[in-house]
Amino acid sequence: MADVTGSRPVPVLQRSDRRSARARAVARRLVAETRALLRGHDLSLASAGAALYAALTVVPSVLVAVSLAQVVLGRDALQRYGGALADALPGAIGANAAAHRLVDAGSALGPLGVVVAIGMATAYGEGISRALARFAPVDGDSAPPRLLVRAATLPLLGLAPLLLAGLLLAAPWLGRTADGSGAGVALASYVSLTLIWVLTWLPLTWTFRVVGPGRLAWRTAFAGAVVTGAFVSGFLQGFLLFCSLPIDLARPFGGLPGVGAACALLLWLWVLHAVVLVGYAFTWALHAVMRGEDLERLVVDPAPPDAVRAGGH
Repeated sequence: MADVTGSRPVPVLQRSDRRSARARAVARRLVAETRALLRGHDLSLASAGAALYAALTVVPSVLVAVSLAQVVLGRDALQRYGGALADALPGAIGANAAAHRLVDAGSALGPLGVVVAIGMATAYGEGISRALARFAPVDGDSAPPRLLVRAATLPLLGLAPLLLAGLLLAAPWLGRTADGSGAGVALASYVSLTLIWVLTWLPLTWTFRVVGPGRLAWRTAFAGAVVTGAFVSGFLQGFLLFCSLPIDLARPFGGLPGVGAACALLLWLWVLHAVVLVGYAFTWALHAVMRGEDLERLVVDPAPPDAVRAGGH
């Protein structure tokens, strides 16, 4: 029976094709906006700067997390779960032994040591904020004061013991499961991958929304954190796999194992921060798509010195 208006019903398949076309268009715009924010800002250099701050503050941050996790779990439980987590780490480059020492040092850290370690750990906020500022489409001169940025890092340290407690509680089960068959190893890998992914949501959301320049919406920051956390979790699993390989890291450094392990850690921090910075640029691209804005007009490439001088004349 024909429609008196002359219109024809839209087939379901055609509507599905239109939704797919819109999804592809949104995906292309997200990629284009992300590339526009990354263009001309030397991702490698920005990641290296953030990795330097992380290298200086990672040990104090872990010590604070262990010390505060002791308040949440208790000393005996911390030693038990921390030992299980350390034993699950690969021992090819001494990661398990280093983790045992960190757990012991953090559990023995007194109140004064915690205060000093927190003061050192908050310096990471300044480093990551400087790196994020390269990829935010905001005025570079509008960065908050350094003390405010370091204060904004304190909630991350407050979350750290809770996140560490989650890993510690899951460590014994993961260790038992991974010691079984190949299916057990696959299951433990999947669960640990998912657990680390979920545990990164809050820290990354806070970093993108508060520590980074500009003011992303909480919903956008969370969406970007979920996407970025998936890549961070996968990269961490890959790094653990790399550490378990029988590779002589000391050979390029004259047989000094400490130097080889330190360089491997620095390389890991460098790539990890590159992943986070790309995720931050993606989050701003998502912000543009959700609000219907154009970020490209806000990204101004710095003019070369010759052009500046010519303009002055």
